[in-house]
Amino acid sequence: MWPFITDEQQEAVDAFAKFCRSEIAPVQKAHRDGLPRETVQDMLRRMIPFGLGSGRWPEADGGMGFDPVTAGLLYETGVQHTCEIAQKAFINESVGLIVSRFGSEAVRRKYLGRLGAGECMAASANTEPSGGSDVSAVKTRAVRKGSGYVISGRKVWITNGQYADFVTVLARSAETGQLDLYVVDRQEHGFASTPLETMGSVSTAELAFDDVEIPAENRLGTDGRGLGAMLAQFQEARAYVALSAIGHALAAQEAALVYARERTQFGGPIGAKQLIQAKLADNQVDIDAARLLTYRALELARRGRPCATEASMAKLHATEAAQRVVDRAVQVHGGYGLSAEFGLEKLYRKSREGTVVEGTSEIQRLVIGRALTGLSAF
Repeated sequence: MWPFITDEQQEAVDAFAKFCRSEIAPVQKAHRDGLPRETVQDMLRRMIPFGLGSGRWPEADGGMGFDPVTAGLLYETGVQHTCEIAQKAFINESVGLIVSRFGSEAVRRKYLGRLGAGECMAASANTEPSGGSDVSAVKTRAVRKGSGYVISGRKVWITNGQYADFVTVLARSAETGQLDLYVVDRQEHGFASTPLETMGSVSTAELAFDDVEIPAENRLGTDGRGLGAMLAQFQEARAYVALSAIGHALAAQEAALVYARERTQFGGPIGAKQLIQAKLADNQVDIDAARLLTYRALELARRGRPCATEASMAKLHATEAAQRVVDRAVQVHGGYGLSAEFGLEKLYRKSREGTVVEGTSEIQRLVIGRALTGLSAF
């Protein structure tokens, strides 16, 4: 069905899907109001052998060296069957990848081993209360002090922020005015987190850095590389957000198909009714189009080619398509679609957040428009 998937990749996906359905999904379903930290940690550890959590890291840093397409297939599968657990694993993996690419040997040795073994959690702290989509308007400051730095500022909407043992922080150098990334450890250096109630996540938080002192080795890369490193990460990250949306859509479509076959009305299964089949058909077209756009972007990334525009197109279409798919699935279920027992109301909330995180739909349209016209609207 999908010519870009090898037999080996398909076997890996099938094995991971079976594991998620039998070992992870039941635990998650039993904790509808949120998972305890220790439960999250246990499930993340159990996912690691399948390549979710450190799969994209180079083998030298304890990863599996997966290419973006293989990692994407596993992530899509994880989101479809475990929802937010896979998303937490993805955040860990993405932060680890930044540390692997730009961290000093001491920082890589200190954090990647524990993160890759599922012994700790991480987060990426970029967004600020007054910043939003304008990432360059960062106010968090890094002041040189002796042989290290002092970090001061606030970050909001940080996924994994409530659980994270360490974070990468985008801050502006007081000396140069340039943006750099720094690693801040909760226990060793100290930062406060306040949980934020959102539609789709229980681990999103506001982080406060009040004159936090860190060693010089905790700066990632060279002077002024922080924003560039983060924006480069956005290329693939937006494609993976698209995969997250696809995972939600696949879960909703699977539920709708099962329900349409089993639910009887007016003398037969509702799946035999024309209006129901039309909704299911529209869902599949939306899903398949989103997958093709997304794996095109990831294939470009696999080949080492730029994919910023393609990733933005994938993210834009997939996140908006996922909302349509979940909405139709709710409608197929009728009243049961509104019930927490069937899980669609949670997918409805989760799919909505996709059009906001990692750049809103509006920002994606401007990125695409700039590529088309050669003119920047922001």
